[in-house]
This record gives sequence, C-alpha cells and structure tokens, in this order.
Amino acid sequence: MTAAAQRLHVSPGGVSLALKELETSLKVQLTLRRRGKGVSVTPAGRWVYEHANALLARSADISAAARIVRGELTGPLRIGCFSTLSPWLFPRIAVHFAENHPGVEVHLVEDASAVLHDRMLRGELDVVLNYSNHLGPGIDSAEIAPVRLVLAVSPSHRLAAFDEVPLRELENETAILVALQPATSHVEDILRSAGFEPQVRWRSANVETIRSMVARGLGYTIIMGRPQGDRTYDGLPLAYRRIADDVPPNSVVIAYPDGTIPTAKVSTLIAFCRHEFGKEGQRVL
Repeated sequence: MTAAAQRLHVSPGGVSLALKELETSLKVQLTLRRRGKGVSVTPAGRWVYEHANALLARSADISAAARIVRGELTGPLRIGCFSTLSPWLFPRIAVHFAENHPGVEVHLVEDASAVLHDRMLRGELDVVLNYSNHLGPGIDSAEIAPVRLVLAVSPSHRLAAFDEVPLRELENETAILVALQPATSHVEDILRSAGFEPQVRWRSANVETIRSMVARGLGYTIIMGRPQGDRTYDGLPLAYRRIADDVPPNSVVIAYPDGTIPTAKVSTLIAFCRHEFGKEGQRVL
C-alpha cells in the first residue's frame, strides 16, 4: 500500500479508501488485509486488474485511432542515427515533430552503422539516418542530401594554403581519423588508393575530439561534413579544404528495411529532412 501510494503521489490512506470504494461499487473483495502481514490481492482482484488494464489499452488505441482519423500523426518514431551525423540532423528533427506533430514520440538511438542496421532489421528501429556507402543488404533508402569528404587542418598547417589538396600531399603527414566502422575503412581505402599508407597516429569515435586535436596542429583529418562556425569546442579555428582527387560519391539517407512501405510518420520525416537539409547540401552536412 505504501509503495502504491508513493507511485501515485498520494497518501496510503487515500489508496486504502479508494480500494474500499471500488470494492463497494463492484461488490467484490479485491484485497485481503491481515494485521502484521500487509495486503494481498484476491483472485477476483487480479481478474479485475487484468481486465482494467485491457480496457485502458483499448481506450488508448481508440484515442490514437481518432487522432489518425483527424489526420494527426501519433505514436512512437524510433530513429537510429550514425553517431557523427546526429549533432547535425537530430536536434532539428526533434524540434519539427515537437512543434508540428506533438502526438509523435520521437526516440533517438546513436551507434555504429552495423549495430543500427541490425536493430532496424530486427524491428527495434523504424529508420536509420546514415550515409549511403554504409548500407548493406536488405536495406532500402531515401536520399536526403549529397555529401563529400573534406580535409580539415589547423590554419597554421602548410596545407591550409591550398585551395584544393591532392591526396598525395598527405603521404608524410600525421592522420587523426574517426574510429567508427565503416567510416574508418572507407577513408583509409581512399588514402591507399592515392598510392601510400596513411600515418594514423590517433583514432577517436568522437568527431569533436578529432577536430580539437586537428585544431591544435597534431595532424590532419578527413571527415564527412563541415559544421558551421569552423571552430572547436574550445574555440580554436579549423581550416577546411576540398580534396582535389575524385572521391567516391556519397549522400545522407534515411534507411529502412527493403520491401517495407514507409509509414505516414516516416514519410513525414523524409519530406522534412529533404526540405531542411537537402537544400543546403554539403555546407550543412
């Protein structure tokens, strides 16, 4: 009784009185009260409890159905997001749904691509925000915006003087790369295709850690996307330069299981992302 009162934020006496009134109304004994042994639930009480839960669930279903009939979006939307993408994408997605579709409960899961895709294929996520070159079998997608790898260095680095940087210029330079697959292999394969083995000194799963180290002159990085402001958490500037070589095309996508028809919530998410991020493309992403 005490635990129930704490959960409901009322007094134990209030819970006891409510139970007595319910028993009087139903003309059924729901609980057994024994001095020194507390309260236990009778078989009739358990039956009432189970059926009351079922009625409440049906009531919630009817309310949700009514919102759908009125054209309102409702219910959970479980979004997975590749860790390096979520700072750019998810905050504006969350604001959009909170302001325009308050009946949608938006949930975020951040992780590596393989983990997110596995959870989506198991039905634990509705969609995954990711890069197109991370997608595997059994996954379809809607393109949001094209993106391109860029080089980031300290403004004092010799390569900051270039407008475009050939990859061969990085052969003897220290690299600081993201430690998330398949992004790690993707970048290193591109560097090897230029004819040299990258000199990777540090790796980090946190892009902001990498950016801060690069800004302090500890090496270069190659990343997908360029935050607005070109400054790190500790206020140091960064210089972003276009890579002169041809690099494999890539894009930000909303991925979902192959063969599925996107729900109204997913279709709304796709339309918003294309409008919000696609129009600005590489500058935002």
